[in-house]
Amino acid sequence: MTFSRRDVWSAVNFFVLVAATALSLSFTVSLIFYKLGLPADIGAYIRLNLFVSGCVALPTAIIASLHDFHMRAYQRRLEEMAWTDALTGLLNRRFFVHAAEEERSRMRRTKESAAIVLIDLDYFKEVNDLHGHAGGDLVLKEIAAIAHSELRGPFDRLGRWGGEEFVVLLSRVSKEQAMVVCERLRRRIEETVVEISGKEVSVTASFGLCMMAPETPLNAAIECADGALYEVKRLGRNKVLCRDVPEGEFAPIVTTLPIRRRFGSRGPREGVVLPLTNDNASGPSRQLGT
Repeated sequence: MTFSRRDVWSAVNFFVLVAATALSLSFTVSLIFYKLGLPADIGAYIRLNLFVSGCVALPTAIIASLHDFHMRAYQRRLEEMAWTDALTGLLNRRFFVHAAEEERSRMRRTKESAAIVLIDLDYFKEVNDLHGHAGGDLVLKEIAAIAHSELRGPFDRLGRWGGEEFVVLLSRVSKEQAMVVCERLRRRIEETVVEISGKEVSVTASFGLCMMAPETPLNAAIECADGALYEVKRLGRNKVLCRDVPEGEFAPIVTTLPIRRRFGSRGPREGVVLPLTNDNASGPSRQLGT
């Protein structure tokens, strides 16, 4: 468990507050007792009272501040677990949607455009079949790290959409800029080699891109990117394709379940439906050959 500087300062402030409060109360009680005429020597009484109060206040303040410190760190850890994917450390589906909606609110004020990108690793089931779940997890973590390094820190958002699928929100970009970013990331993924049990493994990825205007519903943009991704799969994979949002009404996006594939299976090969092979994945069942 990691501790931030903010947690440390909060614990120190809490310690000072508890100690000062105890000493202030002790000093006030001493003055009251002196006014009542109980002690004969005010100086000796106050010194004794402060000594006893210090012996009580300091340990109490230390224990209370340590408890507060660990509680804050534990709460921060729980918050991180709530909005991140356990395997990759990226935003999970729910909090990616939350971040994207915040970006849409900002876009309505600035009138800037953004892009939604769905990234799907090609033939990822074969990686799991050949190298097991642990090998597949290594590939997913490596691809997540590569994607994170290619994006612009606080401006863009990257999440794990489910299984071997990732989602990206590119803020403040034009269509041309978004295509450049996606193509650069696609090449990085294609050139990356992951070592699994002494064997070199490489994968490719397909990209579905959709531009999002301030008035574009988020679910419409994601459905549009999903359609572009399906088209890339049909055309042979390992490409970047951009689609425009079609006109019409769209139902609210479901954040607890994957988007339903309206276009059928992604690819020329047909097969039976199998569950995701990675234990950490939260996405839908895939067809063979995706």
